[in-house]
Amino acid sequence: MSKNEESIFLIGDVLIWGLFVVDMAIKVSLSADRINYLKNHWLELIAVVVPWFRSLRIIRLIVFAAKSYKGITRAGKPDFLFVYAVGLVMIGATVVTTVEQGYDSSLVSFSQSLWWSLVTTTTIGYAYGDTVPVSMAGRAMAVVLMLGGLGIFGAITANLAAVFSNAGDPNTKVIAELTQQIRELKSEISSDK
Repeated sequence: MSKNEESIFLIGDVLIWGLFVVDMAIKVSLSADRINYLKNHWLELIAVVVPWFRSLRIIRLIVFAAKSYKGITRAGKPDFLFVYAVGLVMIGATVVTTVEQGYDSSLVSFSQSLWWSLVTTTTIGYAYGDTVPVSMAGRAMAVVLMLGGLGIFGAITANLAAVFSNAGDPNTKVIAELTQQIRELKSEISSDK
């Protein structure tokens, strides 16, 4: 890694840590019971106070993904799909850059790994043949990227199909209006009780 890349990553690292500090400060200041908030969010506190433990915040991502799985209809929306795609590409590039060090691989720079991760996730795959992982861990990450890309783009295709199938249906608007009227009636009935 060149000195220029090192300085860029160091600046990015400090900025991300600063965002964690600001995020925690805002959340604590808005909390009614600050001590209880800190007790319940001890992992985030450790990640802010001891920067070396920031990688523990991946646990928060796992919890978020599990909650999203429960609300799968929301998780399949285009904004979530975009976040998942960007996250998958970034995590894939980071993992591959790390595990390919020491092997005779062209994926030792983050920029090259980012390109490879994007190409793999978008299911273009090895058509270019310009870069491939050499290590077993790198190849395992390739499998994760391939399956993740298939899932993400399958969901995008399903969203597009739903838009097109509902676009020509004149009853869609009528059904939406009736559904809204039913909700209003239910709220009126429950407020009368």
